[in-house]
Amino acid sequence: MIHLDDELKNIPVSLCIRCKGSKLLCGKSACPIVAKAYLTQGISLEVNDVSGDSPPSIFVGQFGYPKVRIGPALPVRRGDTSIYERPDQWGRLTLDQIAKLRFSLYRGYKILPISSPSDPNNYLLELHDLILSSRPVFSEIEYSSTERKIDFSAESQPFGPGGYAKNFYHESSPSHPNLEKVYYDTDLKTVDALKLLYSETSIYAIEKVFSAGMLGKTKNRKIVPTRWSITAVDKTLSDQLIPFVRNCAEVEGNVYFHFKRIGNEYYILIVPGDYSFEMIELWNNGSIWAGPRESSAEGDYEKPGRMVVNPRIAGAFFAAKLPILDYLKKKEKKGNILVFRFVDGDYTIPLGVWQVRENVKIALRAENYLDSIDQFFDIIKIRRKVDLRANSKTYQIIKRQRKITEYVK
Repeated sequence: MIHLDDELKNIPVSLCIRCKGSKLLCGKSACPIVAKAYLTQGISLEVNDVSGDSPPSIFVGQFGYPKVRIGPALPVRRGDTSIYERPDQWGRLTLDQIAKLRFSLYRGYKILPISSPSDPNNYLLELHDLILSSRPVFSEIEYSSTERKIDFSAESQPFGPGGYAKNFYHESSPSHPNLEKVYYDTDLKTVDALKLLYSETSIYAIEKVFSAGMLGKTKNRKIVPTRWSITAVDKTLSDQLIPFVRNCAEVEGNVYFHFKRIGNEYYILIVPGDYSFEMIELWNNGSIWAGPRESSAEGDYEKPGRMVVNPRIAGAFFAAKLPILDYLKKKEKKGNILVFRFVDGDYTIPLGVWQVRENVKIALRAENYLDSIDQFFDIIKIRRKVDLRANSKTYQIIKRQRKITEYVK
């Protein structure tokens, strides 16, 4: 049996950071890091049927695309299970508690073409009805075959084991009025539906209706794998905010934020300027994607005219950008944004980019002001024992800029 350390020895950490177990950039048939995570959870994989109150929750896989696995997910318990699908309510939970919560969501699925929502069959209509529910719904899954694994993704919250659903049943329940409205408006474009929902609906509910192909004009509706839908929603909403923010006045001073939780530490700076966004991740020894290897950093930078579409750090880029743009919109300010994310050795299970989004939101509650961008990097150097000035394009550009007052005598 090959030890994980030996498997990783010849794979650069930077490759794992860009891949995060989903793209198999190392050329292996399965990610050795994720495979080890499967084996360490102790989740029962022997299931024939399950019943309980779905939060509600669904899972959409990406393998086999454009035919995908889609189906319900539920814990084997009754009562208010809504917390299973509300990462914004996990603030007091530890990494292990969150993992245990999510791994106890049993999946069922059938395989459907992604174009199915344009002419949904009865199974898909039942799933849509489940997703529209305004409260947890009693559900049952009877399996015809099961998978001996749990599901991990760098973008989405993990799910527990599951398999092909021979039968699926759920009780009826009242629908969420906001979701129901956009679902039945088949002339409403997807981007407009997302904008309408975002103002007063949990983004985690929005991700589900988007993933299940419940938004947009009828002929254009498609199923989107869960991990892709999360990034697509973050990116689409961010794109809608940038034009508004760019028309605002510049921030006054250098605004600094900081927050640390479940093995992730965030340093955020917004300085006067038109708009740019840079995010750099540093995965340290012992963390899920670095493992036994040396620490490594990867990042992405964008400005108007050169917008990032496929970031090297994957969905974390958009998950961090959205709450910061929300913050700037509320303040009616604009600026150049710099985010450093340090991932330490106690972050040993990939929980999804929700924790980036939620941790950044918490960080933004406490404003601090710095004298300069160099003070920001000095703080990081003192606390993290690393000078990252050379890693940041934002820093290099700002230090090269010359103000017009320098030319006025």
